Amino acid sequence: MQIFFQTRKIELSSTEKAFMARRIEGLDKFFSHYAHAYIDVEKTRGGHNGDDLYYTSIRIDDAPHHYFAEEYQADVRKSFDNAYADLYRIIRKDRSKSQRIMKLAGRRFKNLFRRKAR
Repeated sequence: MQIFFQTRKIELSSTEKAFMARRIEGLDKFFSHYAHAYIDVEKTRGGHNGDDLYYTSIRIDDAPHHYFAEEYQADVRKSFDNAYADLYRIIRKDRSKSQRIMKLAGRRFKNLFRRKAR
């Protein structure tokens, strides 16, 4: 999986980038070798209280599948962790749904041949 970083109004340290890359590489088991991951990190201003917020979005593109998660938090690491957790939940849900559909189709296909044999 290729991982691309884009930052706005903030400079990420190499340790932060390595941490994020390691976490995203953990999702390799769900995707092909040709998948692309895009991580956008931006420092924004909070509207009402003036505190800085960090916006993190993670997008993974694999041929038929596209996944996206985003998060606003007061810390870069918290923002990334929450977006990653959302993305992981979405991927697992989609994967289990696909497996259920395949099992159901296989069961119906098998029953179709059983009926004709009788």
